[in-house]
Amino acid sequence: MSRVHWVMLRLANWVCMGLVLVLMQAGCGRSKTPEALNATAEAIERTTEKGPVKLTLRVTPNEPRLSDLVEMDVVVTAQPDVEIKPPVFGEAVGDFLVRNYSERSPKPTTPSANGEITRVFRYQLEPVKTGIHLIRSLAIEFVDNRASSESKGKSLFIESEPIEVKVTSELSDQIPDLAALEPMLPPQDVDQSGKVWWWLGLLAGLVVGFLFVLRRRRKRIRDVPVVQLSPEEMAHTALKTLLAEDLPSKGLFKDFYLRLTSIVRIYIEGTTGLRAPEQTTEEFLQEIRNREVFTAERSVRLKEFLEAADMVKYAGQQPGADQVAMSIQRASEFVARAENPPH
Repeated sequence: MSRVHWVMLRLANWVCMGLVLVLMQAGCGRSKTPEALNATAEAIERTTEKGPVKLTLRVTPNEPRLSDLVEMDVVVTAQPDVEIKPPVFGEAVGDFLVRNYSERSPKPTTPSANGEITRVFRYQLEPVKTGIHLIRSLAIEFVDNRASSESKGKSLFIESEPIEVKVTSELSDQIPDLAALEPMLPPQDVDQSGKVWWWLGLLAGLVVGFLFVLRRRRKRIRDVPVVQLSPEEMAHTALKTLLAEDLPSKGLFKDFYLRLTSIVRIYIEGTTGLRAPEQTTEEFLQEIRNREVFTAERSVRLKEFLEAADMVKYAGQQPGADQVAMSIQRASEFVARAENPPH
């Protein structure tokens, strides 16, 4: 820091101290109102713990307006030797549209004092209507590599609790009526006693602005760039990650088929507008037939793929290598880059 900056910083501190003394003498040191006390309580937060992992889901603000963008932070804290895997982009956002997604983890490779590592994933969501928006449970995968763990080397999942977010509108349910406006008031005398406070407020604003600019110059903000992916890119990334884990060879058939069908359903939702992840297989297939989203041949192939997966997920069927390979092929067909499904 140069000597000029140092002198200006000292001068700003003296001005701030003088303002504080003036405000205290003027009786501005009153206790905070209930509105001020509740100003910080603007987030909905849910915390879940499973073994060595703690998952916190934080949604801000707690009651957004239709014109607001909602930030959803997924904070995962794990004990040493526990590997955290990022959530699949686009999952568990319910009625919201995903606008941005990025990881905001501060130095993710550096553990805390007790050895824990925290990773933070941020979703930027946009509401599509007023009323209650449901954010479904979000599953985070982790691998427990601790020597004392009974599940050492296995992929496990921790799920968050669903969150309901109330979206409001500035106009509520009323339509403005210009005829209902009250007439203009006559000119009013201006109270001259408030001039001092205006000047003090202006001076305080200048000091705060100066300190903010100075702080920005001294601090370099390093942030992970926001990555925007298309539905095809999200599906291919998720599918590539799933196949690399080779869950069938570990006997984790149910987990494999849950994630495989989820990838296909989320892709179809992103490209056709169907609410695929919220429907049963029967409801989903019926809507595809009613809306004629796919050709008859593709609808039949999708039906066979989903019904075969349901037998593994819900009936406990143990598929063979040929059936697993066929399911992977069918899933790859529906998320192929060259296709452009009709809306």
